[in-house]
Amino acid sequence: MNNIFPRVLLIITFISSAFVFCIFLLLAILCFDLFDSNIINNFFGMVWSVEEEKYGIILPFLGTLIISILSLIIAFIFSFCICSYIFLNKYKTINIFLEKSMLLMASVPTVIYAFAALFTFVPFISTYINGSSTLSILVASITLSLLLIPTMGLLFLNSFRTLSSKYENTCLHLGLSKEQFFYQFILKNSIPHMLSAVILAMARAVGDTMIVLMLAGNALSMPNSILDSARSLTSHIALIFANDYSSLSFKAIFLCAFLLLCSNFILILSIKYIQRKCNAI
Repeated sequence: MNNIFPRVLLIITFISSAFVFCIFLLLAILCFDLFDSNIINNFFGMVWSVEEEKYGIILPFLGTLIISILSLIIAFIFSFCICSYIFLNKYKTINIFLEKSMLLMASVPTVIYAFAALFTFVPFISTYINGSSTLSILVASITLSLLLIPTMGLLFLNSFRTLSSKYENTCLHLGLSKEQFFYQFILKNSIPHMLSAVILAMARAVGDTMIVLMLAGNALSMPNSILDSARSLTSHIALIFANDYSSLSFKAIFLCAFLLLCSNFILILSIKYIQRKCNAI
């Protein structure tokens, strides 16, 4: 009986990995015809225009990077501040409330965040910030950061508590205050784990669709500031309509999906590399 559960987990892991590999293989096969010297240049351009037969996906790719990085910065600031306060605060009621709030935030569907921001945050931004588009990078990034706060915050908190349970008594007996213990020991030794949490949050930001689709404006132009509209790869896939399945505009969808999947693979491999280095140390 003791060996059944590990075997079931192994089978489930194998099936899940096989599905992911099949998806990757399918996208690679569908994109294979595009990797021709005369065709590929048509996709890695700055212009998307079906009328002109130009299908550049660089602008959605840049839109994905800008929105994801900005939302990651905002979410990191709030996650770190919240987790630091929970760790240092002595009032358990407030700590429990903050932690449960992050858990609740993690369970809210992304479309709810986007829908709420559309009728509350968007009018506020357009009213009080001059020169801002109704839907913009700023609106999408701030809303997307709400999705990333629990992803990073709960992992930060778990890292802080794991180290604290092992070394707190020793450090406190050496004369360190709890604040000194946190800033001089916990933060220093939590950097690899925090970096893994940031990369995981980045993968989630890159893969989000509904928030960026509803709030970023979906403009296929180079943004001059965070107050302009932009389009991400995920929303680009959702917005493209093609009646001809053999057209280049339809094949561009699979190239976007292939780039997204590759970027997530790279981010996950980065986490594995960091964890391996931490275990080696």
